[in-house]
Order: sequence, then structure tokens, then C-alpha cells
Amino acid sequence: MLSKILLGIAALVTAERTPVVLVADVGVDDASALIWLAKDLTIDLLGVAASFGCHGDVRQTAANARRVLRAAGRPCVPVYVGSPYALGEAEPPSDDGSYVHGEDGLGSVAEAPEEARLPTCDVDETLSAAEFIARTARERPGEITVIVTSPLTNLALAYLLEPHLPELVTRTLVMGGAVRHPGNVSPLAEANFAHDARAARLVVDAFSSEEGDRLIIAPLDVTMAGAVDHVHVASELDKAGVAQRLLAKAWRTYIGNYCTVLKECGPKAVLHDAHTVAYLRRPDLYDVEKLTLEVSVGGAANGHSLLDRRTLSSSDDEIDDRTGEIGERKKRCAVLTGVDAAGFKEAFLNAVAPLPVNVSLPIVKETTRRFVHVHAASKA
Repeated sequence: MLSKILLGIAALVTAERTPVVLVADVGVDDASALIWLAKDLTIDLLGVAASFGCHGDVRQTAANARRVLRAAGRPCVPVYVGSPYALGEAEPPSDDGSYVHGEDGLGSVAEAPEEARLPTCDVDETLSAAEFIARTARERPGEITVIVTSPLTNLALAYLLEPHLPELVTRTLVMGGAVRHPGNVSPLAEANFAHDARAARLVVDAFSSEEGDRLIIAPLDVTMAGAVDHVHVASELDKAGVAQRLLAKAWRTYIGNYCTVLKECGPKAVLHDAHTVAYLRRPDLYDVEKLTLEVSVGGAANGHSLLDRRTLSSSDDEIDDRTGEIGERKKRCAVLTGVDAAGFKEAFLNAVAPLPVNVSLPIVKETTRRFVHVHAASKA
């Protein structure tokens, strides 16, 4: 049996892995996606582009990303700091998600002694987040999957740096928007789209295509439907490892704030951002519709994912609503509209908190452009 397990692990390690760039404002549910990416042997996590969002200071979300990566045993994955401002703004955001995610954006969880003993790593992180995304796509055309679990500021800036970005990457997965579901920061808008509606509008317009398979969006419609039994999931995380225990503690703060502030209480809780990784790994769990979306900018509808529900909108072609004249083919995106919640929970726990196998594995170090040096932490 042990030889079969080792052969299976060896096959996974040697198989071609999916290169991923994560754009994240690492807070609680972002951490669930990040740990999954860090632990999955089929994923080659190239780096994290840090955004504001769960916390208004992008330096804090970058620090959160480094903390989670270190806890997950991947301290050498680089984290690139992104723009401190929304697209077209000159000041940091006045509103963020700390009222749900905690004062530091990660549940305000004190560092545990087991974290302090983990090794650190020196890596080159001099590029901005947008530069990292654009350069990586140019260097590896047709290979990269981009996952965004934050406001879309840094992806929009990367597109402005490299206008061919939508064609250079294999696919772009975004957690954001609310299509038929109510918003969570306003009656109409989801947080990632609302925190930078200009960037969301730019990305949705630029990355949509006639085929509708280049941009995949996981809106609140699917992430809320994928809520899981939080007592069971958190208890499994508690048993799994350093990063998972950090996530469990932070998630409990998040769940408490959801109940206290947003009045959403009960036995189930959400892991919004993990659905992007779940779709990448298990697309069979999801229902998908090809839709044409437009993101509203400004006013009460800021960040709203506008879907034309009129009869003429069902056509694959643009139709003038005054003359009936048929125009060009519509640009669409793939929107996740339904999920097998039990299957999602199983896939998440199998990836992030698998049952122990008692097999020792070698430590895999990342390779970067410059010399990488791993520091063993001093014993407490």
C-alpha cells in the first residue's frame, strides 16, 4: 500500500503542473484559496500579486499573504505589492473589509509558537504586482492561469501595461460580482467589484470574448450557494497543519462578524474565494452560463454586474433595441451560476485538510530569477 501511495505522489510531482498567478487581497477567504494553491501538487504557484480590499493598506494584505505562505510551507513564493489606490484614484480606499475580516484583514489572529518556528525565505519582490503579472504572461504566453480574489485594480493595470494580456494568458478566473443575487456591500454590488468598479468594468470588457471561455466569473450567486457546515470544516482544518489552523481561527472571527454585523448567522458559512480554485480543479461541480455583463461605475449601482434580461439579449449577436438591426457577435464571459455544495466541501477538504498518510516528503524550494536563501527560524 505504501509503495502505491509513493508512486501516486511521484506521478503527481512529475506530471505537468498548471502555472498560476494569484491576485489577492489576502484576508480570510482569500487564505482558503491560497492554501489550496500552495498545497495542491498539480498547481505551480508562481507568485501572489497583493491588492487592497480585505484591508485598505496593500502592505498589510501582502504581509498576510507572506504569513499564510510561510505557514503553508511555501515561504519562497514571492509576493508583489500592488497599487494602494483604485484605478483613477489618488488616495487609499476609505472603506475596506476589515469590519468582517478583522483589524489586520486576517482575523486578528496572534502568531502561534508553531508559526514562529517555521523557516523564512529571501526572494526578489522588487516588481510591482502589475509588472509581475504582465511580465509573467509575456514570458510564458499561452501557459498562465490568472486567479483574482480581490478588487481587479492590479489586473487592470497589468492590462494597461500589456494590452495583449487577455490573449497571452490561458484563462482568467475571478471571484466577484453579483448577477442575480443581492450584493454584500450594497444592495447591488459585491465587494471586489465595488472597491474598484472602474477596474472591474475594464477587465470584464477586455477579457470577455465571443467564445465566452476566456474569463470565468464566480459571483455571489455561486459562492453563497456553496456555503458549508463551518463547525465541521473548521474542526477538520484544526487537525490539518499550521496554515489550516491559522485559517480556522481567522474564519471563526469572520463568521462571528458576518453574524454580528451583517446579521447572517447559522450553521453554514462561505468560502467565497476558494470557488475559483475549485472550478480550476473540479469544473464538473459547477453550472455555467455564457453571459454578457457590464459593470456599473458610480452612484448607488457602483460595482453592479449588469445583465440585460430582455428577450433580445438572448441572441448571440448585438441587436439594436430601436431598429432591430443585428450587429457584431457579443463578447461574453463564463459565469458560474450553480454548484454542488457537498462536492465543493469534499474537494476543498481533500485538498486543504486531507487525511494523514504518514509519508515524509522532501521540501520543494521555489526557483526565482535571483538566488533564493531559506532561513531556518530560531527555536523559541
